[in-house]
Amino acid sequence: MYPYGPPPGPPPRIDARQLRPRRRWFVVAAVIAALCVGIGIASFVLTLTSTVDSVDDGEAFASGQSVTLRFGPGDDAAIYVRSPFAARAHCAIVSGPAGSEPRVTTPDSTFTVTKDGGEWERVFVLKSKTAGDYRVRCDDPRGALTFAPGDDADLASFVGGIVVTVVVPLLGLLAASGIAIIVGVRRGRHRRWLEAQAYYGHRGTDRNGGG
Repeated sequence: MYPYGPPPGPPPRIDARQLRPRRRWFVVAAVIAALCVGIGIASFVLTLTSTVDSVDDGEAFASGQSVTLRFGPGDDAAIYVRSPFAARAHCAIVSGPAGSEPRVTTPDSTFTVTKDGGEWERVFVLKSKTAGDYRVRCDDPRGALTFAPGDDADLASFVGGIVVTVVVPLLGLLAASGIAIIVGVRRGRHRRWLEAQAYYGHRGTDRNGGG
């Protein structure tokens, strides 16, 4: 009735727990992805918060007025202005600790912070080798600008924070995807190998028994 032998039976059932690599590697991949995405989100929040907090708009003052700032070596301060006419601003340190030599410099790069619906542009950086309280006076020819003290924003740190926000989650997702694909492929191969071993081993036992 079967000139070429009986038709092959269904493939043997393989317990998923026998397959290698184990399924726990899928969990590892998911943890890596979640961790890297979490780092990216945390980096974004910290970068954004640090940037917004670099302007102390609560101490804002009008043109012609002054503000007292405490800063020193490695703790540079900055002056921000809320106006599109920042190029006409002028600030000077009018008093400070005896013997100190504070300087008012123009930053090499433009840095703008949006806070509470207004844009603040960093216009001056204040430097001194002596820590202490310094009185800073700012004005402009029209007397229309609004100034605010703040921290000297580190553009490199800001860019680094954005890079971490983007790159770390991307690398984590790529790594997790790679692990999941490799584990899936290897488990599929292992399943086929176990099925072949069980199937042909079973047929061999039948032949030996029937002989």
